Amino acid sequence: MRKSFLALCIAATSVSFAQGTYNINGQYTVPDGKEVFLVNLLNKDTLTVTTVGNGQFSFTGELPEPIYAYVGNGKERVHLILEPGTVAIDLDNRTSHGTPLADAYMAFHRRFYSYDALRNDERKALTGIKETISLNEFNQRWQQLDDKYRRLQGILTDSIVRVNSDNLLGAMALDDLALRDSAVFLRLYAGMTPKMQAVPFLYKDFDNIRLQSRTAPGKMFIDYQIKGGNLDGTDVSLSDYVGKGKYILLDHWASWCGPCKAEMPYIKKTWETFAGEKFDVVSIAVNDKRDKTLQALSQLDMPWHQIVDAQDIPTKAYNILAIPRVILFAPDGTILKNGLRGEQIFSTVSEILAQ
Repeated sequence: MRKSFLALCIAATSVSFAQGTYNINGQYTVPDGKEVFLVNLLNKDTLTVTTVGNGQFSFTGELPEPIYAYVGNGKERVHLILEPGTVAIDLDNRTSHGTPLADAYMAFHRRFYSYDALRNDERKALTGIKETISLNEFNQRWQQLDDKYRRLQGILTDSIVRVNSDNLLGAMALDDLALRDSAVFLRLYAGMTPKMQAVPFLYKDFDNIRLQSRTAPGKMFIDYQIKGGNLDGTDVSLSDYVGKGKYILLDHWASWCGPCKAEMPYIKKTWETFAGEKFDVVSIAVNDKRDKTLQALSQLDMPWHQIVDAQDIPTKAYNILAIPRVILFAPDGTILKNGLRGEQIFSTVSEILAQ
């Protein structure tokens, strides 16, 4: 299985990149007349638009070279490497196949993210025996799980990028790794051709990783102010909470974010257990409408401190690419942990406060 997969990826490097015609035949079970867009993600240009009829749609056009594109409408889309040839798109199941680069990336993508699913399964199993082991062992084994699957994703990405450093297959594979292992990303990025290094999404990954050093454990917190960010409409700064002599757990969330809401029981348990003279929790709503945040707060049980209407101020300051993002600050304002999730939130706070 591994051999055939790698052979497919290696074969992709020998594909001719001469100008040619692309054909996209799609399946999409929606009412007739719904629009489907073909967008070049390298320059954010909409190449063409069509409509669905009898659950089918199609595109055709000319390409001077392969592009990174998406086909779809809104969040219902498929990302692919579009090259001359015929590609079948299934928007119902979010799949594509038919050309060498499209097939190779889809195979890589499925295998890469299968490691996330396996890691999450092992996390659930570890959480199930949490009460039978010490907090220290729980944290160690949780970290070992993260390290194990990060390493496997790095090995897989390395095997693709080394033979595709001059084309979009390598660039897109490396893009998937950016949020998993910055050290391996930087090593592989250095081996990409200058043209691929300059691909906008890949260079943005590189720039984001450089910025992440500002918010690594041990760094002092970065302050900012949110106009009207308190629930009563008054202004609030992060320094109103952080650096004031308490451990502060800062939770970045939004009303539209399902995974954010899934973290709330863990955060609530931590707040109920430890809030007091040494510890407190602050949730800050990012990239969300104030009325939507307030509506969610009325439905969710979040009795700790709240900052609303922060938009992208915190995410830019702390280079947060995805939420939820939970950061633990020391009493003096230095960052202790960045990226806590699930049971790790309670166990980490418990362990630190015990020390």
